[in-house]
Amino acid sequence: MEQQRANSLLFTPIKMGDLILPNRIVMAALTRMRADKKTGIPNELHAQYYSARADSGFILTECSAIRPDGNSFVGSAGIYTEEQALGWKKVVDAVHEKGGRIFLQIWHAGRAAHPEQIGGLQPISSSAIAINGSATFVKGKANHQVPKAATIEDIQQLLRDFRKGAENAKKAGFDGIQLHGAHGYLIDQFLRNKANQRTDEYGGSIENRCRFPLQVMDQLIEVFGSGRVGIKVSPIYDFNDNADSDPFSLYSYFIEQLNKRQVAFLEINEAISLDPAQEKVKHQEIFGSRKEKSLREIFKPQFSGLFITNYKLTFEKSNEILQKGHADLCSFGTSYVFNDQLVEKYKTGSTLNGAKYIEDKSKLFREYFYGSTAVGYTDLTVYQPKL
Repeated sequence: MEQQRANSLLFTPIKMGDLILPNRIVMAALTRMRADKKTGIPNELHAQYYSARADSGFILTECSAIRPDGNSFVGSAGIYTEEQALGWKKVVDAVHEKGGRIFLQIWHAGRAAHPEQIGGLQPISSSAIAINGSATFVKGKANHQVPKAATIEDIQQLLRDFRKGAENAKKAGFDGIQLHGAHGYLIDQFLRNKANQRTDEYGGSIENRCRFPLQVMDQLIEVFGSGRVGIKVSPIYDFNDNADSDPFSLYSYFIEQLNKRQVAFLEINEAISLDPAQEKVKHQEIFGSRKEKSLREIFKPQFSGLFITNYKLTFEKSNEILQKGHADLCSFGTSYVFNDQLVEKYKTGSTLNGAKYIEDKSKLFREYFYGSTAVGYTDLTVYQPKL
């Protein structure tokens, strides 16, 4: 059985750009909030955390903001100062010392940031439409605020800020970079038309709504080269109150444009709704009579680079997806929270640590997932089975 598992497609090397990945297990970007809350500088905990997972095909870091108003998670790392880049360099070096590969996920939260999280600044977005919901910050929760609709000058500055972040990431030694275009954050706020109600060249038509995200991709490609750049999207996920009236047409066009740029990889989060009870209903509403019943079946054939699927994957499910040719790689989030040696455990069939062993789920998310100490981060004893 162990030999059979070891022969899984998950452990087959694959070429991505000019990198050879030793397996097809990707560590997904995970917000863990262990950076300095004032400076956003990564620390020794980050170096231990990421390097412990260096045997993955490659690592995607937590989303890292391009400027102070872009961070909706107090304690997440940034990439807009020299000190942040130096902090990340120590992390990159630790991963490289163990033979790993690590990509920075670059990000701006847009309207998902709250003034309480960004020093009293007004959030910025594609349009002046607030998220219907609340934001969580150090002092508690509050309703999201109406953001400023980005002017053309604001957009040009954002492009410069994304480029500067990419330059800092390259100085830090990252192997590549991924644009966070998912989950209702700034890039997604331009892409999908529930958030984007603009009437200028950055709104309205699909081509216009894709303009800013593609301009950002162009900046990242100029810095890293197309073979070292990817993007994450969530075409039908309602996180942060976003959606699109025609996601299949939107992302088919977007992928066509990514292909023209020879982007190395596309990661798609296949989640549908924050409310598990709505998943089946919304799935039927979105897919209807289509013969394809998953995003990977629809978009994988359209993309010329490596296709990564993400969402509630297990060893068995991911292996089946690869065997069917519905993805090239699979990215794992929660499983990597609980298990630093995920690749080895999948090879041997060892029992995984898991959240089911935590009796107090609220404590799990508050203190372990999003805490500020080693417990639940580099110290995984809280996730281990109770004997």
